[in-house]
Amino acid sequence: MTATNLTRLNEFFTARDFTTPKIPLLQPADPFLDTAGEDMRRRIFITADRAGRSLCLRPEFTIPVCLAHLAGEADQGRYAYGGNVFRQRSENPAEFLQAGAEFIGGGQSVENDAACINTAIDALAHCGVEKPNIILGDQAVFEAVLAALDLPEVWRARLLRGFGDRRKLENDLQLIADGNYQINGIDEPLRKALADDDRPGVERWIADKMAVANLPVSGGRTAEHIAGRVLAKAALTASQLSNEQRETLGLYLQIQSPLGDAVAKLKEFSRTSAINIDNAIEAFSARASLLAETVGDNVSINWHASFGRRLDYYTGIVFEIFEPGSEKPVCGGGRYDHLMNMLGAEDEIPAIGFSIWLDRLKGEGP
Repeated sequence: MTATNLTRLNEFFTARDFTTPKIPLLQPADPFLDTAGEDMRRRIFITADRAGRSLCLRPEFTIPVCLAHLAGEADQGRYAYGGNVFRQRSENPAEFLQAGAEFIGGGQSVENDAACINTAIDALAHCGVEKPNIILGDQAVFEAVLAALDLPEVWRARLLRGFGDRRKLENDLQLIADGNYQINGIDEPLRKALADDDRPGVERWIADKMAVANLPVSGGRTAEHIAGRVLAKAALTASQLSNEQRETLGLYLQIQSPLGDAVAKLKEFSRTSAINIDNAIEAFSARASLLAETVGDNVSINWHASFGRRLDYYTGIVFEIFEPGSEKPVCGGGRYDHLMNMLGAEDEIPAIGFSIWLDRLKGEGP
């Protein structure tokens, strides 16, 4: 059935004039490690070529599709893909079929957000998925809440990286509230360099350790890059969350409601918490209204304030789609406006997309 659904999806995207770039099975590993986070390292299959360059079996399509777009000359494009991907999973085979689409360029409009979600719904309907349930989140709203609370930048960045991983986010909130964040297992020279905010000294210490351990230098694993992360961790130890800030974040993360009630819930939260997130609410309201007009009566959408997707490159709206009665999503996606810069683009290129896990589909198709 998965192969049949892949054929159906190929037909679906072809009929809608999506471009289908050729994405090799063997990919350079650094773009995944540098943009999707170090958690990706534990889930991909890495090897190396004769020149020592790190390679991996294709773990997903979004990053390779973005690289293919950057290698071309188009300002914007709609791309579709489908094929085998390889990722270590605890309960399922490491090799599975994935399909999806990426909308690159064309602005950050709510119309593009709605078009992406509606395309995902239509693609799933082509595979027999009826009356899907959608969980919607918005990292931009969470970011606006963090900014309104005037959190230190270093903690704001860490909490944003934890968005979508409820356990990690709760743990970080507890650490900053208690003031118990510490860096353990470091020797005295590094401790002194950190205390003095001596970046060159931290870089020298890391470079020496990497040389002794014969660790490769590439991508996000240079001494300079690692030093930046270590200094950021050191700054975390000097910050603490007030009880009021902690309670406000807790209240926000508990919000769940049907999409039609979400704007009212956000306004109520803003009013009772005395924080100004009006711009974020306005953008959210426009998107919610357009989705309500376009998705159809057979689609259920619920907004969860704590919902995010566990990849570092998402920046705005995120979503997962479930078949009725299914505990695992069959489709997931969202907006990732900064990814193209992380991959080398000089200018910001807005982008949004989704992936479908074909091994989870139960629909029989038309």
